[in-house]
Amino acid sequence: MNIRQMIQENNKLQEAMTPSNLAYYTDMVVYIRTTRGQEARGEALLLDIAKQLLEAQAEGKTAEEVFGEDPEAYCRKLAQQLPERKSMSRLQYQLMIPWIALTWFFLIHALIGFVTLWIGGPLERARQIPISTLILLAAGASVLINLVMNGLTKSSAQTDPKTKPTVHVRGIAIYAVIAIVIIAIGFWLDQWLPVLSLHPGTSLLLFLIGLLGTRLLFRRT
Repeated sequence: MNIRQMIQENNKLQEAMTPSNLAYYTDMVVYIRTTRGQEARGEALLLDIAKQLLEAQAEGKTAEEVFGEDPEAYCRKLAQQLPERKSMSRLQYQLMIPWIALTWFFLIHALIGFVTLWIGGPLERARQIPISTLILLAAGASVLINLVMNGLTKSSAQTDPKTKPTVHVRGIAIYAVIAIVIIAIGFWLDQWLPVLSLHPGTSLLLFLIGLLGTRLLFRRT
């Protein structure tokens, strides 16, 4: 079974559980699914636990009697045996940002082109994509996402609830300077780089290739 099928089977098994056993099992599901273990192995483990619980339930036993009073402690031992998910490398992460940005840009370009065709507008203008625009989009998306993620990481590091959120001026300034440099380079390149002319169908094809590439290149197991 694939992951989706295992989840569906799991949901069916949960329907046969008593309210108290279901509440206990739900805590186990939440814990296993939020660990760093491989998703497929985790779902297979949850299925085995659900079947074991239902067998015990048929004998009149409760989840506490089978797994102990602390579901998290029981799952913690099991989770240690699960192989960890393959984490995305920093290079993959940095490549993924412009890849996704350009992928969805081509979808928007395709939609604009098809709408222009439908209303009988000037298609030639809608087909044009300056290469400098693609460079600006890719670089700008990287700067913006890294700025946001950097801010979120530093905010989450403030564990004291009494501490007021701080604005990391230095980090923002660095990214702002980078953004300005990128924009300036983009305007300069606009004078030298050619303009692409893509049919809406071609842009749609590039979007589909981008989606496929996202699944193949940046998928984590």
